[in-house]
Amino acid sequence: MAERNLSIEGYDVSAFLAHQAVEKLLKSILILEAKAFPRTHKLETLVPLLNISTELADKILDLTEDYTISRYPDLSVEIPYLQYDKKTAARKVAIAKEDFDALRGRYKNLEGFDETI
Repeated sequence: MAERNLSIEGYDVSAFLAHQAVEKLLKSILILEAKAFPRTHKLETLVPLLNISTELADKILDLTEDYTISRYPDLSVEIPYLQYDKKTAARKVAIAKEDFDALRGRYKNLEGFDETI
């Protein structure tokens, strides 16, 4: 859906959904590895629980603000849809895809896993 929103110029929604996809990925990995996770949307709280490289952590954390800006527009100086353009949103979607690729080894052996996700 993040990619689809790029094609219909829903750039703020696209960035939000990229964040959401990565958040759910991180929580899923923690569950698969039998680790507890906090009830939060904050990537900066989830990332330290995963024992990942600093480079990957930085990529993931680049999505942090997208949850807050799109969910709570009163926290920003501009309306969310004015803050995102195609280039910015596409970069956020690309980051999410890179995160999935980088963490694939931690979830790829799931029974019934479909690579087309």
